[in-house]
Amino acid sequence: MRVLFVTSPGLGHLFPTVPLAQAFRAAGHRVRYATGGLSLGVADAGFDVVDVTPGLDYLPVYVPQEPGTDGPADHPMFAEDPDDAELATLFARVSGVMVDGALAAARDWPPDLVVAPPLQGAGRLLAAAVGAPLIEPRLGSYDSGARLRALLRAGMEPHWARHGVTGEPPATIPLTTLPPSLTALLPDDRRTPGARPMRPLPFNGGAVLPGWLAEAPRLPRVAVTLGTIEAQWGGLAILRPLMEAARGLDAEFVVTLGGGDPALLADVPPNVRLVDWAPLDLLLDTCTAIIHHGGSGTMLTAAAAGLPQCVIPRGSYQQTGADLLPARGIGIVAEPSTLGAAECRALLKDERLRDHARQVRDELLAMPTPAETVAGLVETLG
Repeated sequence: MRVLFVTSPGLGHLFPTVPLAQAFRAAGHRVRYATGGLSLGVADAGFDVVDVTPGLDYLPVYVPQEPGTDGPADHPMFAEDPDDAELATLFARVSGVMVDGALAAARDWPPDLVVAPPLQGAGRLLAAAVGAPLIEPRLGSYDSGARLRALLRAGMEPHWARHGVTGEPPATIPLTTLPPSLTALLPDDRRTPGARPMRPLPFNGGAVLPGWLAEAPRLPRVAVTLGTIEAQWGGLAILRPLMEAARGLDAEFVVTLGGGDPALLADVPPNVRLVDWAPLDLLLDTCTAIIHHGGSGTMLTAAAAGLPQCVIPRGSYQQTGADLLPARGIGIVAEPSTLGAAECRALLKDERLRDHARQVRDELLAMPTPAETVAGLVETLG
């Protein structure tokens, strides 16, 4: 069976799909990706990939300029809680520039099955165009709601019309990687009835381990990350109060720069290690806690590690899920301007947070693996 994965051009959208793609390939199926931007990095995981937008700079696609100004328009990329209409507009724009290339890739290599997260609107369109069933892996709580998917479908209507595509894929099967106790905390409009559970196996790319990561830390270690988008666009500056707070704590902090400028952090204390990048799952194996931007992939990777989490409510349009952490008792939310020693001590010493984090980790371990999920999908689709 030919399986075509269509993802948006960001690692936060790509990485969660890779374990499922690996499971399809391990089961004997042929797998190919159609994507662009940073997601072309899936080639490093050993997959064939078609660049559907060669040479395109995605920055003005994600962050268009306000007409008549030199600055970006208001947009949901860094909103604390963007509404569904804002996200639908954003991802209709991102998906729209990928449609032509993705559809061409599907017609050159007709798939038997299409896999695309809900916010990649090109995936549903090409699945309908070639008559292939669609697998929709939800990446978190923010893309699980039916209203958001309906708004995105409406925003993509001009592309359906100009390609003459009518109808829908012959079948659509949603997957969810949220553990049951987090799903239960979602409001009704964020749930996906009938979604099949699949364990989120962390994938953050491979690496030759640096010596410091291969050794056990001498102090409790806290990972700090803003992901791969906010950090590159100047967001590291919001970590300055944390740097000052870290100075007086008996702990080590590892800040992944994600391509950002370390000069934005100003005076970095000696117990803070700056690294451009490290595989998050491997880093968290050595950590006691994590402070992050609220991306769903980061949240679930930390949950799989059984670690308490602190979310900074800025730097990710995926913030719609941040309230799940305190509600489930596995994390806290702190403003970047006031994030300090008290919050860090809570992450390091609050046994209630740690116990609940371990409970969620055990829930994840009880969910079907991607390999088991693939076997079930193949059986269902015949």
